Parts: sequence; C-alpha cells; structure tokens
Amino acid sequence: MLTVFDEGVPAVLRAVGPLFETASVFEWIKQAHPPARANVAHDKIVALKRSWGMSPDDPHDPDTPRPGRPAEIYRGGGMVLDASPFVPMHRHATFEDWVADARTRLGGEFCMQAPELECASWDALGRLQVLLAPVLGRTGPRTYRYNAFAGDYRRTPFGFHLDPHQEGVFQYVLEGRRRGLFWEGLTLSDQDAAWVEDTNGLVSPEREPEVVIELEPGDLVFWPGTHLHGFEADGPSMALSMVVDRVSPRRREDVVAGLESSTMGGKTALPPVASRAPLTVDDVVARSGPFSLAYERCDDALIVGVCGRTFEWPDPASIPVAMRLFYMLARRGTAQLPIRELADECADQSFSAEDICEVMTLLANLGYMH
Repeated sequence: MLTVFDEGVPAVLRAVGPLFETASVFEWIKQAHPPARANVAHDKIVALKRSWGMSPDDPHDPDTPRPGRPAEIYRGGGMVLDASPFVPMHRHATFEDWVADARTRLGGEFCMQAPELECASWDALGRLQVLLAPVLGRTGPRTYRYNAFAGDYRRTPFGFHLDPHQEGVFQYVLEGRRRGLFWEGLTLSDQDAAWVEDTNGLVSPEREPEVVIELEPGDLVFWPGTHLHGFEADGPSMALSMVVDRVSPRRREDVVAGLESSTMGGKTALPPVASRAPLTVDDVVARSGPFSLAYERCDDALIVGVCGRTFEWPDPASIPVAMRLFYMLARRGTAQLPIRELADECADQSFSAEDICEVMTLLANLGYMH
C-alpha cells in the first residue's frame, strides 16, 4: 500500500484479500446507518437553502454536536431525499437480500453511499487504523475514514468527479466486477465541464481515460485526490474505500507551538543563530547540548522544529528524504556522524548530497549540531 501511495498514480494490488468480508461490512452499514439516521438528509436541504439565502435561520441546537454524514441513496441520476426506507435493515439477512429488495422498491438500478463506517464498532475502526498506519506514518496526522459503495448500478451515480480534499483513496472490492476510469485532474480544461460530474451520464467524456483498471473481488485499487475518477459496475457490487484526507486534526499554529516547545531543551533562551562556513560531505558532525530536533506533517507541509525554532521544508517532493534524514539524526543521539554516511543513506534524485550538506549547515547555524 505504501509503495503505490508514494508513486502517486492510480494502481491496483491484485488479490490482496480477504481484507474485509461482505457480511461484516454489511453489518457495519446497518450499525452506522440505521433508518432513523438517514432522516438527517433533510439537513442537507436546509443547508442548501441557507446558502441560497432562502432559509436564514439555523434550526440546529448549538449545544449538541451536529450529526455525521448520513447514508445516501441515488436513483435515476439524483439523490433520494429520504433514504430511510431503502437502507439495509435487520430484516435483510444478507447483502443479496437487500439488493433485491431495494431494487424492487426503488424500481430500478440504484447506489448507496455509506460513509463513516469506522463509527460502527471498535473492530471497524481498528482495522482501518492498522491498514492505514504505514501511510499515516508518511503523511503525518490526517483525518481518515471509510466510505462504502453498494447497490446494483452501472456507473458512479454522481458522475466522473474529483475529490481534491483527499490525499488518496484505497478501495477494496468485496462484491462484483468493477472498472475504474481515471484522468489526471490538472490537465482538465473548460471544455471538459460538460461531462465532468454529469450525473445522468448523457454526455460522453471528451477524452479517453488515461488509466483503466479492471477489478474483481479481493483487488485493492488506489488513486490520489488529484485524479478525476469514476467506476462502472457489472451487476450488484460492493466496495469499501479507505480515505486519507488532506486535513490535519491539529491546527498549524498548534503544531508550530508544540515543536518549538519540545525542542527548547528546557532552556529559557534560544541559542543565537550563527553563520558558519558551509559543511561538506567530508565533515563529521555531532549534536550539541540538550537541544533536540522534531518534525511533524501538517496538511501538505513538513514543519521542522530545531532548538526552539521552526521552519517549513521548502520542497514537497523531497519530504520523504527529509524525514529519513531527521530520523537518522535523532537515532544517533550525540554520537559523531559523518555527513557522507548521511548522504549515502538518504540522498536520491530529489535531494542530492550537496542538498544534505546545506541542511546540515542550517542545523549547525541554528545550534543543533557542531
């Protein structure tokens, strides 16, 4: 999972399952989205009216938390306003029972989107955390969640679309055959507006998809939030998305304050910023004094704390190299460390040995090493 995430393009891992079972996920949907919760879809209409200036009063009680996102049922190119009669219920013993019942009641093909299944049980949340732990170790703290898609539909009911707020999505296929279609979103133009998010599927894409992936149960497909995407399904299907958002659960100012505090070494004053001669790969460095170095991902940035000061890593492409570099420095403690050893271990095409020397010079100027 970490390899395809780092490559940052749509890709599939074949037959990696069983990561999840249809019966388990079907029960999670029942637990997280009972019929009573589906009624809060009315809140979406109220919010939309308020955005149009038609309903200025917010009926929500400010002393209680807002409800989470409800399950959504799509039929005939639109969202059913009250999904409560059609969501899975305890009388549906199996996924197949529910699909047959819902198709009959809705009068044709349909799709359900069931978010926030991590709320169904501790088991659901725990499995999500275990699977995404390597990715979150790379990105730093992020919000993350499940999003299930189930039903009997031919194409994603809200059209080919972008999710730019998402860092990336891993989708595991539980039931049915699916076909993922992907386009690089940054290459889209105004001419593509007619077919992007065309919920009725009346307009064909202006360009062929750059990536098409045929999927079967047990496959795990990945795509970054920068890619326009949609799925075509052959008959009843169920897929479970594991979404990593771009949003950090901590505010940037809190991250900065925490890094500055944790790297001061118990001192009340910061060391002066020096201006030393540039270090070379032949130099040997060592940590000076009680000061420490710490770093944390915040949204798309890497914030580095050094001796009570912070700076943002300037090049997003080389953040993985920076994290390896800082990890090695912390692991060595106060022992002497040849810069050449750091360069041999960490340097790559995105960050050269000369770049590493510049970073070592900066850390020395800030008082972290000598």
